Amino acid sequence: MTSQTVASGAEVGVDSPGRSEVDFWERTAGGWHVLFAALLLITIGVAISDSSGSTAARTGAVGVLVGWGGWYLATGLRSWRQDGRSFGLIYVAGMLPLCLATLSILPSTSVILFAAIPQIYATIERLRYAVGAVVLLFTGFGIALYLHGAGAGVFIGLGFSALFSAVLGAWIGGIIRQSRQRADWITELRETRAELAEVNHDRGALAERERLSRDIHDTLAQGFTSIVMLLEAADAEIGADDEAVRRHLALARSTARENLAEARSLVAALSPAGLADGSLVDAIRRLVSRCAEELQVRAAVSVTGDPRRLSSATEVVLLRAAQEGLANVRKHAGASQIDVYMDYGADLTTLRVCDDGSGFEPSVAEGFGLAGMRTRAEQAGGSLRLDSTPGAGTTIELRVPA
Repeated sequence: MTSQTVASGAEVGVDSPGRSEVDFWERTAGGWHVLFAALLLITIGVAISDSSGSTAARTGAVGVLVGWGGWYLATGLRSWRQDGRSFGLIYVAGMLPLCLATLSILPSTSVILFAAIPQIYATIERLRYAVGAVVLLFTGFGIALYLHGAGAGVFIGLGFSALFSAVLGAWIGGIIRQSRQRADWITELRETRAELAEVNHDRGALAERERLSRDIHDTLAQGFTSIVMLLEAADAEIGADDEAVRRHLALARSTARENLAEARSLVAALSPAGLADGSLVDAIRRLVSRCAEELQVRAAVSVTGDPRRLSSATEVVLLRAAQEGLANVRKHAGASQIDVYMDYGADLTTLRVCDDGSGFEPSVAEGFGLAGMRTRAEQAGGSLRLDSTPGAGTTIELRVPA
């Protein structure tokens, strides 16, 4: 594949938080459940052992606390989960009267506030509602203390406790909101990266198909065209010139073998077979020689500069360009002379394929092969120039960075 880019969350770290998408309260719900159960039992023990209250008060407080536990099992447990947040207001709406009733009966049971306040912040998503519920709870508790004859010092302490609870709750709520926002960002990032991976995969598949199409056109399709032309030429000579028939068949056999080697190279994603056994210049000389023999025309290869090994990608581009240029001569030119020039410059390598054939109008005759050659040149950072005039031959020039 041309592109194997896969953007996965694990690679970029978006999966590393793992449970960050889960709400803080939901992650720690088990601990809060245990804390509530423990505080509820402790508060029941305080109520039973409170000698300042009457038996009826102690019994009533214990009964309310047991009812609170049942209400928690019925609605409170579900309200801690993200999919059960609608139960939060329902639970708090029932919990506040139960808590205030307990505190009104026996103020000594105020230890249960350590469970009630976290539950309010955990189960009510909107912070202002949660703060309002906490203020209401402390106000009710203050009234209960007043009815029990508490002194001014108690109310001052209660006021500071209520203020501290509201500020602490606001701070915790801000942290939770930030955590949720980050979780949303992580989710969006994961989705975006998944979409990007899919786009990259599709783009890579498309680029690979285009590359295979160009390679098949420049190698196998042209080889098969040559074989067909040679077999037709041999068929025309049967009974008239046995030597010519054998020559055409030998060329067809050689072309078929080279096509087989090219097919194996394409399947294995290797360098072109023509480059496997020699230099680029040798490969181009073989191509020109075979083309001249097939068409029975004159041909020459000229090399200037310092022939040297180029990058594999650059040599493939040049070889494919030579193949396409000679294929156009076979199919369209009707030429008597083919000249191929190779110039190894310091910065650029130039390939020029010239013929004296019939020529064509470039603006209307550029087919898949020439378009593929132009694409290859651009991908290699080079350029392709096509000069052709009807009746005056054709020159194809490719320049790529050395």
